[in-house]
Amino acid sequence: MTSHRPRERVALLDAFGELDDVAQELTGLPVEVVRAERVPSGPGVVALLLGPSTELTAEEVAALPDLRIVAVTATGYDHIPVDAVTAAGAWVTTSAGYCTDEVAEHTLAFVLDLLRRVTVLDRSVRQGRWDVLAARPRTAAGSVLGLVGFGRIGQAVADRAAVLGMRVAAYDPTAPDDAFDQRAVERHHELTALLAVADVVSLHLPLTPATEGIVDAEALAAMKPGACLVNVSRGGLVNHCALADALTRGHLAGAALDVLPTEPPPPDEPLLALPGVIVNPHAAWYSPEAHRRPFRMAAGYVADVLSGHEPAGAVARPRATPRDAKDLR
Repeated sequence: MTSHRPRERVALLDAFGELDDVAQELTGLPVEVVRAERVPSGPGVVALLLGPSTELTAEEVAALPDLRIVAVTATGYDHIPVDAVTAAGAWVTTSAGYCTDEVAEHTLAFVLDLLRRVTVLDRSVRQGRWDVLAARPRTAAGSVLGLVGFGRIGQAVADRAAVLGMRVAAYDPTAPDDAFDQRAVERHHELTALLAVADVVSLHLPLTPATEGIVDAEALAAMKPGACLVNVSRGGLVNHCALADALTRGHLAGAALDVLPTEPPPPDEPLLALPGVIVNPHAAWYSPEAHRRPFRMAAGYVADVLSGHEPAGAVARPRATPRDAKDLR
Protein backbone atom coordinates (compact mmCIF):
# COMPACT_ATOMS: atom_id res chain seq x y z
CA MET A 1 0.00 0.00 0.00
CA THR A 2 1.29 3.43 -0.96
CA SER A 3 1.07 6.10 1.72
CA HIS A 4 0.31 9.63 0.56
CA ARG A 5 1.79 12.58 2.32
CA PRO A 6 -0.86 15.22 3.22
CA ARG A 7 -0.86 18.29 1.03
CA GLU A 8 1.04 21.16 2.64
CA ARG A 9 -1.26 23.63 4.36
CA VAL A 10 -0.96 27.23 5.50
CA ALA A 11 -3.29 27.90 8.44
CA LEU A 12 -4.72 31.37 9.06
CA LEU A 13 -5.57 31.95 12.72
CA ASP A 14 -6.80 35.53 12.72
CA ALA A 15 -10.47 36.38 12.29
CA PHE A 16 -9.63 39.74 10.74
CA GLY A 17 -7.79 38.17 7.81
CA GLU A 18 -9.19 37.26 4.41
CA LEU A 19 -8.15 33.97 2.86
CA ASP A 20 -7.98 35.57 -0.57
CA ASP A 21 -5.34 38.07 0.59
CA VAL A 22 -3.19 35.23 1.88
CA ALA A 23 -3.77 32.96 -1.11
CA GLN A 24 -2.88 35.72 -3.56
CA GLU A 25 0.60 36.06 -2.07
CA LEU A 26 1.11 32.28 -2.28
CA THR A 27 0.12 31.93 -5.93
CA GLY A 28 2.27 29.33 -7.65
CA LEU A 29 3.14 27.38 -4.51
CA PRO A 30 1.56 23.93 -4.02
CA VAL A 31 -0.07 24.77 -0.71
CA GLU A 32 -3.64 25.05 0.51
CA VAL A 33 -4.67 28.03 2.61
CA VAL A 34 -7.15 27.14 5.34
CA ARG A 35 -8.78 29.09 8.14
CA ALA A 36 -8.49 27.58 11.61
CA GLU A 37 -10.17 28.56 14.86
CA ARG A 38 -7.52 26.78 16.93
CA VAL A 39 -3.93 25.77 16.35
CA PRO A 40 -3.92 22.61 14.20
CA SER A 41 -1.71 19.59 14.78
CA GLY A 42 -0.19 16.78 12.75
CA PRO A 43 1.81 16.60 9.53
CA GLY A 44 1.32 18.82 6.51
CA VAL A 45 1.02 22.19 8.26
CA VAL A 46 4.00 24.21 7.02
CA ALA A 47 2.98 27.68 8.17
CA LEU A 48 0.86 29.43 10.76
CA LEU A 49 -0.40 32.97 10.25
CA LEU A 50 -1.09 33.90 13.84
CA GLY A 51 -3.07 36.86 15.13
CA PRO A 52 -2.21 38.71 18.35
CA SER A 53 -5.06 37.13 20.30
CA THR A 54 -4.03 33.51 19.63
CA GLU A 55 -1.54 32.07 22.10
CA LEU A 56 0.85 29.46 20.75
CA THR A 57 2.38 26.94 23.15
CA ALA A 58 5.54 24.89 22.91
CA GLU A 59 3.40 21.75 23.04
CA GLU A 60 1.45 22.91 20.00
CA VAL A 61 4.68 23.60 18.14
CA ALA A 62 5.92 20.08 18.95
CA ALA A 63 2.74 18.66 17.39
CA LEU A 64 3.53 20.26 14.01
CA PRO A 65 6.37 18.18 12.51
CA ASP A 66 6.41 20.06 9.18
CA LEU A 67 6.24 23.61 10.52
CA ARG A 68 8.54 25.98 8.66
CA ILE A 69 7.36 29.43 9.77
CA VAL A 70 5.14 31.21 12.29
CA ALA A 71 4.14 34.50 10.67
CA VAL A 72 2.56 36.91 13.15
CA THR A 73 -0.06 39.22 11.62
CA ALA A 74 0.85 42.00 14.04
CA THR A 75 3.90 43.80 15.40
CA GLY A 76 4.18 42.21 18.86
CA TYR A 77 5.08 38.56 19.33
CA ASP A 78 5.02 38.08 23.09
CA HIS A 79 2.40 35.34 22.58
CA ILE A 80 4.85 33.17 20.62
CA PRO A 81 7.22 30.61 22.25
CA VAL A 82 10.11 31.79 20.11
CA ASP A 83 12.66 29.34 21.53
CA ALA A 84 10.38 26.38 20.84
CA VAL A 85 9.66 27.53 17.29
CA THR A 86 13.29 28.15 16.35
CA ALA A 87 14.45 24.93 18.04
CA ALA A 88 11.94 23.12 15.83
CA GLY A 89 13.61 24.53 12.74
CA ALA A 90 11.07 27.23 11.92
CA TRP A 91 11.19 31.00 11.41
CA VAL A 92 9.29 33.65 13.35
CA THR A 93 8.26 36.78 11.47
CA THR A 94 6.12 39.79 12.33
CA SER A 95 4.28 42.35 10.25
CA ALA A 96 6.11 45.25 11.90
CA GLY A 97 5.51 48.51 10.10
CA TYR A 98 2.08 47.63 8.73
CA CYS A 99 0.36 50.31 10.81
CA THR A 100 3.09 52.83 11.66
CA ASP A 101 1.19 55.82 10.29
CA GLU A 102 -2.09 54.76 11.89
CA VAL A 103 -0.61 54.26 15.37
CA ALA A 104 1.43 57.46 15.17
CA GLU A 105 -1.66 59.44 14.18
CA HIS A 106 -3.75 57.82 16.92
CA THR A 107 -1.05 58.62 19.45
CA LEU A 108 -1.02 62.26 18.42
CA ALA A 109 -4.83 62.37 18.59
CA PHE A 110 -4.59 61.09 22.17
CA VAL A 111 -1.88 63.63 23.03
CA LEU A 112 -3.93 66.53 21.66
CA ASP A 113 -7.08 65.31 23.37
CA LEU A 114 -5.32 65.09 26.73
CA LEU A 115 -3.80 68.55 26.38
CA ARG A 116 -6.81 70.32 24.88
CA ARG A 117 -9.22 68.26 27.07
CA VAL A 118 -11.60 67.70 24.16
CA THR A 119 -13.22 64.57 25.54
CA VAL A 120 -13.52 65.90 29.09
CA LEU A 121 -15.13 69.13 27.87
CA ASP A 122 -17.54 67.16 25.69
CA ARG A 123 -18.60 65.11 28.71
CA SER A 124 -19.12 68.26 30.77
CA VAL A 125 -21.40 69.76 28.11
CA ARG A 126 -23.44 66.57 27.99
CA GLN A 127 -23.82 66.88 31.76
CA GLY A 128 -25.38 70.32 31.36
CA ARG A 129 -22.31 72.53 31.88
CA TRP A 130 -21.04 75.23 29.54
CA ASP A 131 -17.75 76.16 31.16
CA VAL A 132 -14.38 76.44 29.42
CA LEU A 133 -12.69 76.06 32.81
CA ALA A 134 -14.31 72.68 33.43
CA ALA A 135 -11.12 71.08 32.16
CA ARG A 136 -8.63 73.92 31.54
CA PRO A 137 -7.11 73.09 28.11
CA ARG A 138 -3.38 73.48 27.59
CA THR A 139 -1.44 74.29 24.44
CA ALA A 140 0.54 71.63 22.61
CA ALA A 141 3.17 74.07 21.35
CA GLY A 142 5.97 74.21 23.88
CA SER A 143 4.71 71.19 25.82
CA VAL A 144 7.14 68.31 26.36
CA LEU A 145 6.24 64.96 24.81
CA GLY A 146 8.22 62.14 26.38
CA LEU A 147 8.50 58.98 24.31
CA VAL A 148 9.37 55.73 26.05
CA GLY A 149 10.66 53.65 23.16
CA PHE A 150 12.06 55.25 20.03
CA GLY A 151 11.67 52.73 17.27
CA ARG A 152 9.69 53.03 14.06
CA ILE A 153 6.46 54.28 15.65
CA GLY A 154 8.12 56.47 18.27
CA GLN A 155 10.08 58.23 15.55
CA ALA A 156 6.93 58.73 13.46
CA VAL A 157 5.21 60.29 16.49
CA ALA A 158 8.20 62.58 17.06
CA ASP A 159 8.05 63.81 13.46
CA ARG A 160 4.38 64.72 13.81
CA ALA A 161 4.72 66.30 17.25
CA ALA A 162 7.57 68.54 16.07
CA VAL A 163 5.27 70.07 13.45
CA LEU A 164 3.00 71.20 16.29
CA GLY A 165 5.90 72.91 18.03
CA MET A 166 6.17 70.33 20.80
CA ARG A 167 9.49 69.69 22.50
CA VAL A 168 10.18 65.98 22.08
CA ALA A 169 12.33 63.87 24.38
CA ALA A 170 12.80 60.11 24.36
CA TYR A 171 14.20 57.19 26.31
CA ASP A 172 15.38 54.08 24.48
CA PRO A 173 18.66 52.37 25.43
CA THR A 174 18.80 50.46 22.12
CA ALA A 175 18.00 53.20 19.58
CA PRO A 176 20.95 54.59 17.59
CA ASP A 177 22.11 58.14 18.27
CA ASP A 178 21.38 59.28 14.72
CA ALA A 179 17.66 58.56 15.19
CA PHE A 180 17.67 61.28 17.86
CA ASP A 181 20.07 63.62 16.09
CA GLN A 182 18.16 63.64 12.80
CA ARG A 183 15.02 64.82 14.59
CA ALA A 184 16.56 67.08 17.23
CA VAL A 185 14.97 64.85 19.87
CA GLU A 186 16.43 65.09 23.38
CA ARG A 187 17.87 61.76 24.46
CA HIS A 188 17.46 60.70 28.09
CA HIS A 189 19.55 57.80 29.30
CA GLU A 190 17.48 57.30 32.46
CA LEU A 191 13.73 56.67 32.38
CA THR A 192 13.10 58.65 35.55
CA ALA A 193 14.80 61.70 34.04
CA LEU A 194 12.43 61.61 31.08
CA LEU A 195 9.37 61.11 33.28
CA ALA A 196 10.28 64.12 35.39
CA VAL A 197 10.18 66.59 32.47
CA ALA A 198 7.40 65.30 30.22
CA ASP A 199 3.94 66.88 30.12
CA VAL A 200 2.72 63.81 28.26
CA VAL A 201 4.42 60.40 28.39
CA SER A 202 3.69 58.03 25.50
CA LEU A 203 4.69 54.36 25.48
CA HIS A 204 6.05 52.69 22.35
CA LEU A 205 7.56 49.45 23.62
CA PRO A 206 7.09 45.73 22.99
CA LEU A 207 5.91 43.65 25.92
CA THR A 208 8.84 41.56 27.16
CA PRO A 209 9.91 40.28 30.59
CA ALA A 210 12.11 43.38 30.83
CA THR A 211 9.33 45.87 29.98
CA GLU A 212 6.35 44.26 31.71
CA GLY A 213 5.08 46.66 34.37
CA ILE A 214 7.74 49.25 33.48
CA VAL A 215 5.24 51.99 34.38
CA ASP A 216 4.67 51.01 38.00
CA ALA A 217 3.85 53.06 41.10
CA GLU A 218 7.45 54.29 41.34
CA ALA A 219 7.52 55.40 37.70
CA LEU A 220 4.16 57.13 38.02
CA ALA A 221 5.38 58.97 41.11
CA ALA A 222 8.40 60.17 39.12
CA MET A 223 6.14 61.76 36.51
CA LYS A 224 5.63 65.50 36.54
CA PRO A 225 2.56 66.53 38.62
CA GLY A 226 -0.34 67.17 36.26
CA ALA A 227 1.21 65.10 33.45
CA CYS A 228 -0.68 62.60 31.30
CA LEU A 229 0.02 59.06 30.10
CA VAL A 230 -0.64 57.54 26.66
CA ASN A 231 -0.41 53.81 25.95
CA VAL A 232 -0.99 52.43 22.46
CA SER A 233 1.46 49.52 22.85
CA ARG A 234 0.55 46.76 25.33
CA GLY A 235 -1.59 46.88 28.46
CA GLY A 236 0.97 44.87 30.42
CA LEU A 237 3.44 47.75 30.32
CA VAL A 238 1.43 49.61 32.96
CA ASN A 239 0.41 48.74 36.51
CA HIS A 240 -3.23 49.79 36.16
CA CYS A 241 -3.98 49.75 39.88
CA ALA A 242 -1.14 52.20 40.44
CA LEU A 243 -2.33 54.30 37.47
CA ALA A 244 -5.87 54.50 38.86
CA ASP A 245 -4.44 55.57 42.20
CA ALA A 246 -2.25 58.30 40.63
CA LEU A 247 -5.25 59.65 38.71
CA THR A 248 -7.60 59.51 41.69
CA ARG A 249 -5.11 61.38 43.88
CA GLY A 250 -4.70 64.03 41.20
CA HIS A 251 -0.99 63.42 40.67
CA LEU A 252 -1.74 62.79 36.99
CA ALA A 253 -4.23 64.86 35.00
CA GLY A 254 -5.31 62.14 32.59
CA ALA A 255 -4.56 59.02 30.60
CA ALA A 256 -5.42 57.74 27.13
CA LEU A 257 -5.32 53.98 26.71
CA ASP A 258 -5.82 51.95 23.57
CA VAL A 259 -4.70 48.74 25.28
CA LEU A 260 -5.58 47.11 28.59
CA PRO A 261 -4.31 44.05 30.49
CA THR A 262 -7.70 42.39 29.88
CA GLU A 263 -9.51 43.12 26.63
CA PRO A 264 -12.36 43.85 26.68
CA PRO A 265 -12.19 45.17 30.26
CA PRO A 266 -14.51 43.86 32.98
CA PRO A 267 -17.40 46.17 33.95
CA ASP A 268 -15.73 46.98 37.27
CA GLU A 269 -12.47 48.19 35.69
CA PRO A 270 -11.74 51.26 37.88
CA LEU A 271 -10.18 53.30 35.09
CA LEU A 272 -13.48 53.34 33.19
CA ALA A 273 -15.08 55.36 35.99
CA LEU A 274 -12.47 58.12 36.03
CA PRO A 275 -13.41 61.27 34.07
CA GLY A 276 -9.89 62.06 32.89
CA VAL A 277 -9.37 58.70 31.21
CA ILE A 278 -9.91 57.95 27.52
CA VAL A 279 -10.21 54.26 26.58
CA ASN A 280 -10.31 52.94 23.02
CA PRO A 281 -10.90 49.30 21.95
CA HIS A 282 -7.36 48.51 20.70
CA ALA A 283 -8.09 50.54 17.58
CA ALA A 284 -4.90 52.56 17.03
CA TRP A 285 -3.71 50.17 14.33
CA TYR A 286 -6.86 50.31 12.24
CA SER A 287 -7.55 51.83 8.86
CA PRO A 288 -9.16 50.12 5.86
CA GLU A 289 -5.70 49.79 4.32
CA ALA A 290 -4.02 48.53 7.48
CA HIS A 291 -6.79 45.97 7.91
CA ARG A 292 -5.44 43.97 4.97
CA ARG A 293 -1.76 44.92 4.97
CA PRO A 294 -0.43 42.60 7.73
CA PHE A 295 -1.94 39.50 6.15
CA ARG A 296 -0.35 40.22 2.80
CA MET A 297 2.97 40.91 4.51
CA ALA A 298 2.79 37.71 6.59
CA ALA A 299 1.80 35.62 3.56
CA GLY A 300 4.69 37.12 1.61
CA TYR A 301 7.09 35.99 4.32
CA VAL A 302 5.58 32.51 4.17
CA ALA A 303 6.14 32.49 0.41
CA ASP A 304 9.77 33.52 0.99
CA VAL A 305 10.42 30.64 3.37
CA LEU A 306 8.64 28.02 1.29
CA SER A 307 10.62 29.19 -1.73
CA GLY A 308 13.91 28.76 0.10
CA HIS A 309 14.56 32.43 0.89
CA GLU A 310 15.11 34.34 4.11
CA PRO A 311 11.99 36.33 5.04
CA ALA A 312 12.46 40.08 5.36
CA GLY A 313 10.20 40.24 8.43
CA ALA A 314 12.18 37.73 10.48
CA VAL A 315 12.61 38.33 14.20
CA ALA A 316 14.01 34.85 14.90
CA ARG A 317 15.67 32.33 12.63
CA PRO A 318 15.73 28.52 12.89
CA ARG A 319 18.27 27.19 15.35
CA ALA A 320 17.96 23.67 13.94
CA THR A 321 17.72 22.24 10.44
CA PRO A 322 14.08 22.50 9.32
CA ARG A 323 12.34 19.18 9.62
CA ASP A 324 11.05 19.57 6.06
CA ALA A 325 13.50 21.73 4.18
CA LYS A 326 12.54 20.94 0.62
CA ASP A 327 11.96 23.82 -1.79
CA LEU A 328 8.27 24.05 -2.65
CA ARG A 329 8.72 26.08 -5.83
